[in-house]
Order: sequence, then structure tokens, then C-alpha cells
Amino acid sequence: MTGAAELVGVATADELWVARSLDPVLGRAGHRIGWLTRAGALARGVTPDVVVIDLDRADGLEAASTARADWPRALVAGYLGVPDPERWVAAQRGGCDLVTNKGALPRALQRLLDAGAGGRRTYPLLDAADLAGRLGLVARVPETPVGPLAVYQVNGQVYALEDRCPHAGATLSEGTLESATITCPRHGSQFDVCTGQRVRGPADDDISVYTAVVESGQLLLVLSAQQT
Repeated sequence: MTGAAELVGVATADELWVARSLDPVLGRAGHRIGWLTRAGALARGVTPDVVVIDLDRADGLEAASTARADWPRALVAGYLGVPDPERWVAAQRGGCDLVTNKGALPRALQRLLDAGAGGRRTYPLLDAADLAGRLGLVARVPETPVGPLAVYQVNGQVYALEDRCPHAGATLSEGTLESATITCPRHGSQFDVCTGQRVRGPADDDISVYTAVVESGQLLLVLSAQQT
């Protein structure tokens, strides 16, 4: 984020609170406040660096998805008046880089702006609690921004891997896992789940391994700018 830019928030009954609370944050960063009148409608045709969304609105989740699609490089922040775990995760999966309680919004947004975190996108894969005591295949996540993934835990480390065999497209996680090697159920290709490297054909290519981190009680897929 460089130079003057717009902060654009979905219009809410709390416009005055948002404006007052975020003014110190935005003024310091050279941003100005504008407003979305409805999901996807941006006054003055501005391309924003930051979008702030009231997730308690009936169209809040729709607005998050629309903002991410319309402005893929923007930092999309959503806030909730009352914690709602399901809506929280849905907003993250729908495109929010930041989801926070209403009162914590100014400080959380400031941290992201200070860190230049607009280029860091994350996507929730599963609750971190689901990793406890699990070995081998932990979960299949059929829909992510990079396609189907399988999450494995091997020797205390967590790995998020492409869940499609490059040879003929079979679902790898339906195969047999021995130690750290997964065998494709269709034609027997083998891959190391820690590195993605092909161990045995007929597949000629490796599979992708993605960065996953545990934050705020969730296992998050970390996406590069090219993957968003």
C-alpha cells in the first residue's frame, strides 16, 4: 500500500463510530473514508486499498466475497458486534484478511497496515483443536483457493498438500499412507507428504505443498499474491 488511498466501508448504522474510531489509523496511513452503499457498489468509482465490512449486516458475507472478487489486492477487514464462530470462519473463507470484534477493529487494522500485511492472504482449513492427537491424514478440504487439499500430521509437523494426483487426477488422500509416503489409489504413484516429491511413477511430477500456520485457534493456509 503506497500513497493516498481510500478506506471503503459497507454503509451501516454505525458509520459515525467507524469514522471516529478509524480516523486516527487512517490519517496516519494517508487513507480517507468512503462508503459502500450496498455489496459491490462503490461511490465515485474508487479502487480501494482497504475495505471495512460490517459482518452483522444481512449482506455482510456477500459484501466480503464481492470485495475480494472486485479488489483482489485490497485488504478486506470485517467486524462483528458479538462473536459468532461460524460467521467468523465464513467471512475468512469468503475473502476477509481480518475478522475481529467491533471494539478491536482499530487496533487490529493498525497492526495490519503497519506490517504491510495487505499482500498476505489466509484461508481457514480447520480448527487447530482437530490436530490434537491425530496422526497421518487429518482432514480433506475439497474447496480452497488453490484447489482440493489434504492435511497430514507426520512426526509432529503439519503439511497441507495438493490432493490430486498429477498423473490422472485421482484423489490422493483416498490412497494408503505408510510412514510419510502416500500411494495413489488409482495407478500406484507415490509421493512424500512432507516435501511433495514424487517417489515412484507413473506420475512424472511432484505435488504442491502449501504453507499452513496455526493462528487464533485455526490452521490457516497462507496464500501468495499469485494464488489470490
